[in-house]
Amino acid sequence: MEVYSKILTETDVSTRLAVESNTIDEFFLAFEAGQYSQNLVVEDENGERWPFRLFIRQGPYRKPTISAGWRCFVMSKQAEVGDQVVFIKERAGAIGSAFRYKIRVSKTTEAIR
Repeated sequence: MEVYSKILTETDVSTRLAVESNTIDEFFLAFEAGQYSQNLVVEDENGERWPFRLFIRQGPYRKPTISAGWRCFVMSKQAEVGDQVVFIKERAGAIGSAFRYKIRVSKTTEAIR
């Protein structure tokens, strides 16, 4: 199930992926009280696993970002401003089991740019 997609911005490509705050509870694992970061491993279309670190701000405006590991992924996929990143969440096995996460980058075509 596709749970989050975003057209990449300059900041997303050069530094970190800023995630909309209202999507964090739908996609990512729940943060426990006092927890402000967590590991997130996603798998690309080739089966390669990418370890990311998800951070949220303290306080009422959590503003999640993915930074650690993100830049390596962007460079490997040759992602550019205007490309789309899509996160997919799938059940990893039997009902009640954990989820696994997938990611893909859709390149924009020159005609669209």
